Amino acid sequence: MDQPTTTGGSGLKRKMIGEWLCGLGLISPFQLSEALATQQETGQRIGQILIQKGFLSERELSEILTLQEALATKTSLAEFPIEPETIALVPEAFAKQNIIVPLMKVGRRLVIATRRADDTKLLDHLSLLTGYIVVPIGFREEDVNPALAKFYSGPTRRVDDTIERAVQRSGNREDTRRQQVHEIGGAADADAPIVELVNSILTDAAERGAADIALDPGEAGLSIRMRCDGVLQTVLQLPRAIEAAVITRIKVMAGMNITEKRRPQDGRFSVTVNGEKIDFRCSCIAVHWGERISLRLLRSRSIVLGMDKLGFSEHDKQLIDQILLNPTGIILVTGPTGSGKTTTLYAMLQQFDSVSDSIITIEDPVEYPVQGIAQIQVNAKIDLTFSSALRTVLRQDPDVIMVGEIRDLETLETATSAAMTGHLVLSTLHTNDAVSTVTRMIEMGIPPYVVGGTVSGIIAQRLIRRICSACKTTHVATPKEKAFLNLPMDQDYSLWHGAGCDVCNNSGYKGMLGVYEIIRMTRSIQNLISRGEPGTVIEDEAVKYGMVKLLDDAKRKVIQGLATVDEVIRCLGTGND
Repeated sequence: MDQPTTTGGSGLKRKMIGEWLCGLGLISPFQLSEALATQQETGQRIGQILIQKGFLSERELSEILTLQEALATKTSLAEFPIEPETIALVPEAFAKQNIIVPLMKVGRRLVIATRRADDTKLLDHLSLLTGYIVVPIGFREEDVNPALAKFYSGPTRRVDDTIERAVQRSGNREDTRRQQVHEIGGAADADAPIVELVNSILTDAAERGAADIALDPGEAGLSIRMRCDGVLQTVLQLPRAIEAAVITRIKVMAGMNITEKRRPQDGRFSVTVNGEKIDFRCSCIAVHWGERISLRLLRSRSIVLGMDKLGFSEHDKQLIDQILLNPTGIILVTGPTGSGKTTTLYAMLQQFDSVSDSIITIEDPVEYPVQGIAQIQVNAKIDLTFSSALRTVLRQDPDVIMVGEIRDLETLETATSAAMTGHLVLSTLHTNDAVSTVTRMIEMGIPPYVVGGTVSGIIAQRLIRRICSACKTTHVATPKEKAFLNLPMDQDYSLWHGAGCDVCNNSGYKGMLGVYEIIRMTRSIQNLISRGEPGTVIEDEAVKYGMVKLLDDAKRKVIQGLATVDEVIRCLGTGND
């Protein structure tokens, strides 16, 4: 097959897009000929014809156009915007030994830059290693080496030698019998390479600002994935020979039973990275290929934030201030897992005076110790559940109670009873938006008149990625963006985006930003809830009294230059039924 070749970035302009698509194997020569014949008749663009005929998807065309444009305009491969998960597909030792750099995934194809574009043995080997159809683009060795030095630096380079030493220590054998996994792991646990490797993974996650680490066993080995700014990325692939030892090391750190391989286990441990103490909440469960471990990183500095730093607009802060003036009632923060609900609860707790107010929290687990607040750890083994702890707390004469999560009817009934007897209760609930929280409470078994009489405010929220401030730049809004933002089509508008830089790992995003939907209970809204009116009626009334819907708040943040349309659509959709 005729593969795309070049001697540098500008050389790519010699081939037309049809030849590129054919060279990548995305279309056949016959399909290209048919599309060219149609182009002569209609004058349409070749890409549009291929999509109309079903020869190519819009996503595949977009990806190859991005590849062609990037390689044609970048002065060197080191400037090419390669995703971390693409780099992670090819081990560093293999890439450096064969002088190749993975550039982009296009469907089930992996496009690479190499000096050996005609080496079929190398391409077949790489295809088996990655599971992708490999498409080479020819470059000079002096063009590939700078890209190798850049993209295989940092965490991968830091642990590469450690992995090699750990494999050698294990006898360089693959673990083909899963029932021996912990025996192998127990023997390797005391070995310095494994300890160093695990420490490197934890340190790298902390330095990246990751929220979670997932260790996923598979047929090829152990994938190390980290969730940074809400997006899960594969950063490392460990061989099966050391998979058992790595899993066992983490289980030992978390205080788990290393001989238990079938039942789920939970644990916790702490490490200090660059002078900062970070707690790791650990969960282990058996899956098809072994044991999967999930680690949640808990940082005290990221949770104790003021309302000003969470992305609330001035309008939203005024609504929350009005809600917090109520000395009694329930304030609920809703949203999916990982949407920042606990952070918002802690921020609201800071609005109270811990000296003059008695504040008690019930959490599972207590994520961050806070001075001046009595924090209770739920423990199911001794029957200390949310509901039982809440009943006991009511006898402690608190002014403010924070319940980490309402999971069942018993806890919800106790919370509403506390609100009706003169306490202010803050908690979380898993619902999609603010209005559906009312429906959820009624479905759980709380009478509508109790919901209307006890709930004083509801905050629904999501987290979206913030545009990187280091590479922030503008572009002219596309018709798609203007339609989404309800901007006039006949006028030009400038929107912000991240161009990609070392600070944001070429993603264009750095940090997270909250979008919110807040209902402040008024007498009219309470009456609607008590009468059992449908959610649409309640929503219209809430908008009348100042509620801004989640999607509308996100759109405002796009216009303010804090987020992008693509990111909002990724997290919230388009809002079309």
